Amino acid sequence: MKTLQAATFALIGLMLTGCDHTSVSTYPTYYNPGCYVDLYEGKNFGGRVTQVRGPATFSSLKSLNGAEWDNEIGSVKTGPLCWLVIYKDAGFKDAGKVIPPATMVGNLGDMDDETESIKLLDHAP
Repeated sequence: MKTLQAATFALIGLMLTGCDHTSVSTYPTYYNPGCYVDLYEGKNFGGRVTQVRGPATFSSLKSLNGAEWDNEIGSVKTGPLCWLVIYKDAGFKDAGKVIPPATMVGNLGDMDDETESIKLLDHAP
């Protein structure tokens, strides 16, 4: 019974943590080692870089891996099993591009410094 209560409290705590609307992210219960993306601040893979593992969704990039990435992404490299969907607006609105696995995009064009939410998928969208 105590184990069930502990699990219930842990689940409630996780649910409440997900209510923080400044950076809502969801990670599945599994991690696919081939599903990741390297995000670069500048074009042609320059500036700051952070790696995000998936599959996962990020409805806001205001606090991604502890840093501000909202409207900061200039180029990306996707892992061998990662489909990246980038959106101009938070909350997965105004889809801009779908980037397939094992792809290097040195210039996001009209999405350069315009991305506010992302999805990392281990299957085609």
